[in-house]
Parts: sequence; C-alpha cells; structure tokens
Amino acid sequence: MKQKLNAKDFILTGVLTAVMWLICMIISTVMSLLGPVTNVFYPPVVAIPNGIVMMLLLAKVPKKGVLTICGVIQGVLFLVVGAFWFIPISLVAGGVICDFLVMSRKEISMKSMMAAYAVFSGIFTFGAIGPIKFLQSAFVAATEKNGIGQEYIDGLIRMTSVPMLAVIIAAGVICGLIGGLVGQKMLRKHFIKAGLVAAK
Repeated sequence: MKQKLNAKDFILTGVLTAVMWLICMIISTVMSLLGPVTNVFYPPVVAIPNGIVMMLLLAKVPKKGVLTICGVIQGVLFLVVGAFWFIPISLVAGGVICDFLVMSRKEISMKSMMAAYAVFSGIFTFGAIGPIKFLQSAFVAATEKNGIGQEYIDGLIRMTSVPMLAVIIAAGVICGLIGGLVGQKMLRKHFIKAGLVAAK
C-alpha cells in the first residue's frame, strides 16, 4: 500500500470532503429550522450519512494525512459561510489527532478507520455545540451578528447544560461508530479492492 498522498488522492479527498460538508449544511439547516432542541443534535445526526462518505474516502485513500486534509477543507468551508470560529478549529484538530493516533500506523484496519471516524465525529460535535456552554459570550455575540433572535439563543443555552453536553458528545461518538459501520458494510467491495480486508 502506498503511504504518500498523490495528486489523485488530493482531488478525491477534496471532492468527497465537499460532499460531507454539503450533507452537514443541509442537515444542520433543517434541524436548526425545527428549533433549538433539534439544532444541538445535528452533529450526531450528520455523523451517520457522512460515515458512509468517510468510509468511501478512507477505502480509496487509506493514507496518513487524509483526515487532516479533510478537516482543513471542511474548516475553510465553514469559515466561508460564517460559522463560529471554534468549529473550524475542532475540525482541523480532529483530523490531526485521528491521523496521528490511527492513520499513522503501518497497518490500517477497518476497525481503526471506524474508530478514527468516531473520534473525529465526537470532536466535531464538541466543536459545534461546546462553545454554547464554554464560550457563551463569544458564541452569543457571533450568533446575534448572524441575525438569530434572543429567544432562540436562550433555547440553545438551556439545552447545553454540562450533563446534556456530555450526552450530545457521546451521541456524536456513537453515531460516528454507526455511520462508520454502515459505511463499511455498504462499501465492503471497495475495502477488498484496496487490500484492507480479505475477500470471502
């Protein structure tokens, strides 16, 4: 297995990362329109369909650096649409951490890929929802600047107590595992072709 990323890898990573970002934007928009209660749970929900796309990416590009690139691209796209600054930071940090802990290994397994995506999803969930609690003043200021009403903001704050935040992050990790598992089952042929799993 080649370990260095080539031009084709960069292009494929960029395209599939853009697809994941688009899925995230659609789901987050719909769930935000439904109200604060559903809004705070959009990262775990996003983790399931994006798990399929991520597993396809990792099957096609099972190399060190792919998760970091994915995180950077998504981070830039979120900045472009005016997302709160902590979200891009969490995406980049999640990519780097998962690349270091999992994708840097000499032997990359399907289980390690699924674990990497679950961790990535958990970090993204914290990056998206954690600031409501821990960076509240900055988050409120940025949200008001985007034209969100005070009643809606108050609803987000009520939904993000420390215990609830822990539940949401745990849901992000669990849904990441589910998304990764579903993705691997759907894309088993791609993993076989990549030599990551033996054909039966």
